[in-house]
Amino acid sequence: MVTLKDIAQAARTDTGTVSRVLRNHPKAHELRPATRERILRIADELGYQRNLLASSVRTGVVNTMALIARFSPEGFFVSGAKVIDGLLEESACHGYSIKVYADSNLELAFREISGSMIRLVVMTSTNCEAREAVARFCREKNLRLVYVFEHSNGEFPSVNVDNFAAARLAVRHLAEMGHRRIGLFCVPHRRYHYVNERHDGFLAGMAEAGLEANPEWIVCTDERENAVAKMLSLPERNRPTALFGISDFLLLHVQRYAFLHGIRIPEDLSLVGMGNMEAGNFAVVPLTSIEEDHREFGKVAVRALLDKETGVKKQGSGMYLLPPRLIRRVSSAPPRKRTAEERSLS
Repeated sequence: MVTLKDIAQAARTDTGTVSRVLRNHPKAHELRPATRERILRIADELGYQRNLLASSVRTGVVNTMALIARFSPEGFFVSGAKVIDGLLEESACHGYSIKVYADSNLELAFREISGSMIRLVVMTSTNCEAREAVARFCREKNLRLVYVFEHSNGEFPSVNVDNFAAARLAVRHLAEMGHRRIGLFCVPHRRYHYVNERHDGFLAGMAEAGLEANPEWIVCTDERENAVAKMLSLPERNRPTALFGISDFLLLHVQRYAFLHGIRIPEDLSLVGMGNMEAGNFAVVPLTSIEEDHREFGKVAVRALLDKETGVKKQGSGMYLLPPRLIRRVSSAPPRKRTAEERSLS
């Protein structure tokens, strides 16, 4: 088995220097780049493999993070996969691996995290009870914890998009194109913060644009088909010319109803969604959407855990809020000017 001494002899240096280079210790960066490169090249040529377990037992430092997530057909979406993709990429850049645990068996997760001496935890599950349990565990064990999605919990921060600003951005986009009758397609306000934030952001955007938020054009329901039918079956002069949906998924229901009932998008109805889903991009009429960069969520979470520069200012609330970005596609356009004949028939 290749040892540090073997590498040191071949590189004409001492074992302490070799150890620091192979561990990417801060002091290793004080060496000349050529020295570091020579040590890494020789270690690779000799087939050296670092014993991470022995190193962690000796130093008490484990280069492993724990990820606690929800895995189920109902609760794991593309957004979660993209977050994990970002987590994996960023952790690898810093020499960390990730052990994955399900929030459905926290007892096992806590036991293994403690037994493996893991000090860094990231949680993507939005289950309120599980998030509280993980916060209690991390406080008790003095671990670092960063959430992804929803809100922070005490000293433990969270990474999310600025949902309030995202909804305001959607309304401003539609208002600047000339829309005055703008509706909202939402879901029931149960326990998730993002629903309230996007709803409130819509109302704020309407107020800033000097527009009335007509209650007939605001739906917060799981009865999607009925809600869409009720809103879009109104006489043309009484229905919205544009609609903001708090997710792209909701607006796919709107598109389906519109096509079946002769409502043209965007000529008769403009749509702006949230999430920039691939399904929205490949819809019959590609959706204008507010992007949530879920891969970046994962990267920021890792940087926050490691006390690195995140690129996102931490809010007083403990939130790392990524700025929203409008992705403009075919589904939004200025409202169509009605002809005199159409006006006379309304």
